[in-house]
Amino acid sequence: MTAPKPFSRLAFFVHTAEMLNHYQAVWSLLGADAFDVVLHGPHEERAQSRELIGGLGYSCHGSLDVIKANHRYDVVVSNHSMYDHGSQPMIKALGHRQVRFMYALGKYKHNFSSWNQHYDLILCFGPWQAERLRECCDAVTFQMGYPRYDAYFRETSLQGQHPADLALDPAKKTVLWLPTWMELSSISRFADAMAGLCDRYNVIVKTHPLSAEADPEALKLLEQYPFTAVITRVYDNLTLFRCADYVVSDYGGTAFGALYLDKNLLLLNVPDAEQDALTGEESPDVLLRNDIVNLDPEARWQLADLLGDESLWQQQAAVRQRLRRHYFAPSYGFSAELAVLALRNIENILKQG
Repeated sequence: MTAPKPFSRLAFFVHTAEMLNHYQAVWSLLGADAFDVVLHGPHEERAQSRELIGGLGYSCHGSLDVIKANHRYDVVVSNHSMYDHGSQPMIKALGHRQVRFMYALGKYKHNFSSWNQHYDLILCFGPWQAERLRECCDAVTFQMGYPRYDAYFRETSLQGQHPADLALDPAKKTVLWLPTWMELSSISRFADAMAGLCDRYNVIVKTHPLSAEADPEALKLLEQYPFTAVITRVYDNLTLFRCADYVVSDYGGTAFGALYLDKNLLLLNVPDAEQDALTGEESPDVLLRNDIVNLDPEARWQLADLLGDESLWQQQAAVRQRLRRHYFAPSYGFSAELAVLALRNIENILKQG
């Protein structure tokens, strides 16, 4: 009988299966024997994560199983610290050193919450996040870039490739709509106008990973329209960005993924978004509207005209270049290498501060 694999020194804390796509570039460089994946959350979510992540050969353990075994990792990597175990944060119960691996830009009040104090080191996207993090916590910051999109820059021959499972019309350009969830979602206000683009464009909708459980009414609304594809399951945004000629977003991090990849980007506005508990007037996804073309709900039928305005997109290209320098470290194509270097040299980084 084969003995169970011993726990590793390094762990990645995963609360939803979608995190596979966020970490996979780093995991591939580390190698499966270099870390464990610690699963947390409801049984169904953990089961899905185990099926997807374990199926790729990575070692998975439940968070409570690790604690019951009296194991503590040297380093635990997570994208936020919003779960507790008894009187302490769950991530601290699991390990000695805590590393935050930023998930997204946007939603300022969430990203720069007080729980950042739980971390020793924060791997962030670039100078803007590093400065904000210094204002809200004492963690050391390391600017890595955006690892999940390294392959976009390394495998340029795949740009423009249509995923076979989405049955896109090769004669049409493709619009990718990436709405967020709950109150800031653009679905209820813009679904009709977005569907109106379907005669002229392939229109792909990919909903927020938490929408299926938390916002089922929004998904039902999408079923009423003839979108080319509606994706509600775990699906790598990298594949979708590759085939997109235009990206339409609202709030949260997806707009910044498009910005990082220099995609034509259009923003849909939700009234009073700056008042939301997760954003605020200084939230970058709110401020992005000062530079990136955007539409209010009452002007939604202008979508087709804006998408077809080539002079507009030529102007926006220069704007995006300036914003990319503002928000991101210039490690396009090798961000995962920097993240791995940081994880392997964490004590030296912390010592130097």
